[in-house]
Amino acid sequence: MTGDLSKPSGGQPNAADRRPWLFEPQGGELARAIADQLNLPPVVAALVAQRVDSVAAAEAYLNPRLADLLVPALMAGVEPAARRLTTARVAGELVGVFGDYDVDGVTSAALLGDFLEQAGAQVSLRVARRDEGYGFSTAQADEMRQRGCKVVVLTDCGTSDLEAVSHLAQHGIDVIAVDHHRLDDSADSWPGLALINPHQPSCGFEERALCSAGLAFYLAAVLRRQLQQAGLDAPDPRLSLDLVALGTLADVAELSPNNRILVRYGLEQIARTRRPGLQELLRLAELDGKRLRADDVGWRLGPRLNAPGRLGDAGIALEALYLRDEIEATERARRCHAINEERKAVQRQIFEQAREQADRRADDPFCLVADDGWHPGVIGIVASKLAETYGRPAAVIAWEGDRGRASARSVPGVDLFALLAACSEHLLRFGGHAAAAGFSIRRENLEAFRTALCQATAPRLVEVGQAPVRIQLEVELRDVDQGLLGQLERLEPFGNGNPQPTFSARQVTVDRVRRVGQDHLGLVLRQGDSVRHAIGFQMADQEPAVGAALDIAFVPEIDSYYGPRLRLRLVALRPAETRPTGDL
Repeated sequence: MTGDLSKPSGGQPNAADRRPWLFEPQGGELARAIADQLNLPPVVAALVAQRVDSVAAAEAYLNPRLADLLVPALMAGVEPAARRLTTARVAGELVGVFGDYDVDGVTSAALLGDFLEQAGAQVSLRVARRDEGYGFSTAQADEMRQRGCKVVVLTDCGTSDLEAVSHLAQHGIDVIAVDHHRLDDSADSWPGLALINPHQPSCGFEERALCSAGLAFYLAAVLRRQLQQAGLDAPDPRLSLDLVALGTLADVAELSPNNRILVRYGLEQIARTRRPGLQELLRLAELDGKRLRADDVGWRLGPRLNAPGRLGDAGIALEALYLRDEIEATERARRCHAINEERKAVQRQIFEQAREQADRRADDPFCLVADDGWHPGVIGIVASKLAETYGRPAAVIAWEGDRGRASARSVPGVDLFALLAACSEHLLRFGGHAAAAGFSIRRENLEAFRTALCQATAPRLVEVGQAPVRIQLEVELRDVDQGLLGQLERLEPFGNGNPQPTFSARQVTVDRVRRVGQDHLGLVLRQGDSVRHAIGFQMADQEPAVGAALDIAFVPEIDSYYGPRLRLRLVALRPAETRPTGDL
């Protein structure tokens, strides 16, 4: 970190941020009604009014209760799945639980494996290895059959794994899939016993945003009822909400009202968890004893749990969450932490190489890069960074001989799954969501695929345009204080579908400027008598001069590095205007 940078006063930022600023509607009568009836400050009431449509909905938003969770009565597949698992428990049959290798797959497998075991069932638990390829294969199906499983539960996979599911069915083994991935036309003829996937046409459950860990929670709740009706003991599924929160946030699932309830209580459950491996992960992430926020999972716990699956064996993460022996679980958690450090180094190297390729094709509407030797475990993170850096969808292919495995990430407004579907003739396999997907491809098809993908993407990017800076409220700097931060906590957890509020302030003056590290910008800003510290991550190229007048978009937060103290995390800045012409 360097000291203050001296520059002539009155200058403007070096690199212009030309994104338009979009100010959200202010709520009007609804905001006033929320403020009056719920005794909220006007600023907070206006923010709530942007997220609900009535005072009653505002009260439910501010005070989420487990009792308000949607009931699974219309969730397709959950009742027959619970009946079959109850039968297996009574008969003493071995139940196989097989999860995908990401955090959602690991947490949903740990949840169901732990629940079944505590309910007295015989369980054989396993998660996939990345080097085995995507999904559930016939080789993995044979392994579960050879273990003696009479029922196999697949978590975060199974919807599209028709060959392996059919293989087990032909050998008289019932298959249950707990999966949230998008379906193709084959879903109506799914060959297993029960498919629990809210995206299937036959599912009347109104919540589509559940990840696999959330679906596993619902299955556990229905299974508990059926086990109790059979006169058997079963654990309380609410004790597994820590795993549900981990899976939901790591998978960046939409924080719909239902998911927001699960995550709110799940974060509380993580903070007081009795899982020794998770306790150690909290310590390693320097989160033990602290009030947890969604970002803590997304940026600190999630990467540590994802790392073993990215670089090798996700079973390490599974055991960190599943094992109850303190010594063994703690050792697995420490391995997760060490592997995550290794992952960071590998990721940095691949990203630099991928960026060199992307720069050579800077005009392509879809950023597609490929190389030999890239570790397939980190290409998803690299794809995310490329999409963020270049503002367009990105895919990273890791070649293994004449075939490549790829991870892809999109930008807001561009449906990645639809793009791949439009170009699927060039692919061996693909799957995923609107925002994230994976595919496999033959090397010889790369350029034809690139051409088709760019042709399919171009008109969609034109439709979307440049993503605006979305601002919820304009405020004065004097209004941004510790009291406001305390009120904003009532809107948490923040994430996809419930974004952290972004504020704006006009005509603020730059008192001090400093470079933080190589890429970050530190400012001291003044508006009247109010002075606030600000940080702009990756914004050093927009360095303003001392004395410059700016309009800023920001998120208020606590800076624990220097404090704790209040600071503004800059989202955007631009030369001050009386009324910005870029507003929408």
